[in-house]
Amino acid sequence: MGESEEAITLKIVMIGMGVIFLLSLSVIIFFIVYQRRLLAQQKKHQKIASEYQKELLRTSILSQEEERTRIAKELHDDVGAMLTTTKLYFGQITPILPPEDLNEIIHKMGGFLDDMIYSVRTISQDLRPVVLEKLGLIEAVQSLMQTINDSGKIKIRFYDNTTSTIMKSKELNIYRIIQELITNTLKHAKATLINITMKNENEALVIVYRDNGIGIDQKRLVESKGLGLKNIESRLSVISGYMDFVHTSQGFEVKIILK
Repeated sequence: MGESEEAITLKIVMIGMGVIFLLSLSVIIFFIVYQRRLLAQQKKHQKIASEYQKELLRTSILSQEEERTRIAKELHDDVGAMLTTTKLYFGQITPILPPEDLNEIIHKMGGFLDDMIYSVRTISQDLRPVVLEKLGLIEAVQSLMQTINDSGKIKIRFYDNTTSTIMKSKELNIYRIIQELITNTLKHAKATLINITMKNENEALVIVYRDNGIGIDQKRLVESKGLGLKNIESRLSVISGYMDFVHTSQGFEVKIILK
């Protein structure tokens, strides 16, 4: 005798409930696994971001310490030595010193004082370029280009295509970034030409820097950045910017974007 219609219906309902239960259980398990993976991924990203920020901070501190060491060395070697020499000349001045000797000492001391003033101005200029303070970033970069071009070591071309004003608070960091890029080229690239273009794209300031040197492998560049590039990243993090390395068949090219 066949099953009654009620029994068949009950079986269908039970099977349907079982399928719904299994589907619900699968969805719950999938959600739990997905949440765990998402949490693990977030923790991984947070760790990477934290390590990156620590590296930027370490680079910034190291850069500051190197800068302080350099300034201390310049003050000690140049200004300190000239002050010591001037003090020795002061010690030679006595009431019985002949006028011609006194005039010679005064003349030499005047020369040392002029040299000290020049050294202090040079150190001060390096810390905060006067032209940057008085005339702004574009003029400061043009002055830097002129100084390097006059040295005859390398040719630099600078193109200012900006259409909006650059924030005063960002100028010094941008100037230092350009200085750092030029220094890297002079030290490592064996280049004869540098092109720097500054322009606006939408609301961002874009700096395109390229040289015609020996270049560097892009993978090695990303994996083993030197102090110079890390220092640039540290400065960019302060002014909401980032670097985009451009693949090129010759030389080195990087695009810096500042929001």
